[in-house]
Amino acid sequence: MQDSGLPRRLPAVLAPEDGESFASWLTRAAADCELSPGQAAQAIGLECRPGSVVWPRFFGVVLTQRSLLGAEAATGLDAPSLHAMQLARYRGTVLDFAGLDPAAESSLTPVVNREWALFTASRACPKCLAERPVWPLWWRLGIAAVCPVHRVLLVDVCRRCGLRVGRGYAGHPRGLITRLPVAEPTRCHNRRPAGRRRKAGLCDQKLQTLPAVPVPAALAALQQRILAVADGASGRVAGSVVESAEFFAALRFTTAVVRLVASEDDLASCAALPGDIADAFLADQHEREQARQGGAGTQLRASPPSAAHAASVLALSANVLFTRDRQSAGQVLAAWTRRAVTWRRTPGKSDPLRPLAPPACLQALVRAAQPPASRVVGALSVRPAPDLRITADHLPHLVDTTDYTDLIACHLPGTAPASGRRLAALALVRLGGAASWQRAAADLDMNLHLAARVTNTLVQRISDPYAFWTDIEKLGTRLQARGRVDYAARRSMLAGLTTVPHAVLYPVCRPLEHDVTLQRRRHAAAWVWQHFTGGDVREAPAYAPALWPQATTESLREGWRRFAAWIPVPVARQLTAFGRNLLDFDATDATGGA
Repeated sequence: MQDSGLPRRLPAVLAPEDGESFASWLTRAAADCELSPGQAAQAIGLECRPGSVVWPRFFGVVLTQRSLLGAEAATGLDAPSLHAMQLARYRGTVLDFAGLDPAAESSLTPVVNREWALFTASRACPKCLAERPVWPLWWRLGIAAVCPVHRVLLVDVCRRCGLRVGRGYAGHPRGLITRLPVAEPTRCHNRRPAGRRRKAGLCDQKLQTLPAVPVPAALAALQQRILAVADGASGRVAGSVVESAEFFAALRFTTAVVRLVASEDDLASCAALPGDIADAFLADQHEREQARQGGAGTQLRASPPSAAHAASVLALSANVLFTRDRQSAGQVLAAWTRRAVTWRRTPGKSDPLRPLAPPACLQALVRAAQPPASRVVGALSVRPAPDLRITADHLPHLVDTTDYTDLIACHLPGTAPASGRRLAALALVRLGGAASWQRAAADLDMNLHLAARVTNTLVQRISDPYAFWTDIEKLGTRLQARGRVDYAARRSMLAGLTTVPHAVLYPVCRPLEHDVTLQRRRHAAAWVWQHFTGGDVREAPAYAPALWPQATTESLREGWRRFAAWIPVPVARQLTAFGRNLLDFDATDATGGA
């Protein structure tokens, strides 16, 4: 160790192969230096948990700052090369590392439970290992199913020790192997507990000799396409090109549906799935259905537990994900979702798909399969899927006054504009795929009581449901043409705005000979909140009852009416500029959303 605290530069370091995992490279580099993996981890300065074992923090997932600096100094490899061997390489495509903090190891637990990856193990292709002792990083993804080169199913478990392959790297409480060098990286090297006729030690199974199940060329080609999307290429869902993250969100949704409704007939009719792989998937399904506790492994969106399971859900989802015909994709997905809606785990339970929110690219197709709950929703269910790419996050709680007057007011006679504008916002979310009015309100983060009161009352006033939904779609087209605005983010960022600072109002109010009172500052905060969020001013944070302990509801409303009627142009301009600064939007976004 040098005085700087960084490890000394090693005389020679094995270069990583393209796409290699960090555990694989460390094992090969250690063998090249006649060291154990644990000794190699210490030699390159990986940050480890305190104690006697060598257990690097976030091993193979992401490098901490200390580990990165140490590895750079000891190996001469640059940061991009080191980062490319971590699972974090797939951040933003197949994996979502939101909430992961390299300074807090406990933050990894929810990521492990949520994401489709093998964090302490791997899958493997025996034929690849027979050619070279390199473990690709993608073998650690939950979507890893088959080898596109050799067209065989990946291996999950070592035949000799019965443990997941690759688990010896970091999946044991004793950490990395420290006593003996790993001369052959293609051997299992899982730690085996002592048994009746054997001592504790390392499994010496040669993984390249394990049997490999051949798969059809179509399945291998599908795996290659999936991996291309994982590496950042755009994907295709129901005939539309989407970004990588949305593609994998769609794959998770279709996987949940497949797990819920797939039958033996579905598997038998899938030419890309050999019978033994389909049987393994059905066995996984049976085990999940028999589980009573509902742990992470039994959840519909859990990571595929085996290569056979991954191959099955990829093959069955392909008719939706990779089809070029949106209508065909819609028919497949509609058949699945209708089957799911009519199926119940236990009599009296609700639609099991309801908690599963589909991504934007599938919302309209999923909505088409939902059974009608009323004549208005029934009219929605028979409409062709709209070509809209706006979600609840991009909608205000009250649609624009002019848009409402032009398109929707005629369908709601005798309705207060604020209530009608709220219903129109909820209807847009229903048009986008929400399964119920309550679900639409939840997606908008809208007051559920207000939403229920509006929908229960106003839907009955709609005399022509088909014309109503036609005009709702026109409204959505208008919003989309103006550019998407993240109203959900605005609501979140302005949730604490209860007063406008005195220094903001004084320069424009003083020349007009108006005092800057606390009440005026609060009304101004409500004006800013409404202006940028499109919400009902009565729900503005500035009108929270705790801030007005002596005021009645009517006096607050009267105060707002007077402020809104009074506000001069200079004050409105000043408040608009103040709101834009708070949101830190660029000029284009602020202009389009305000």
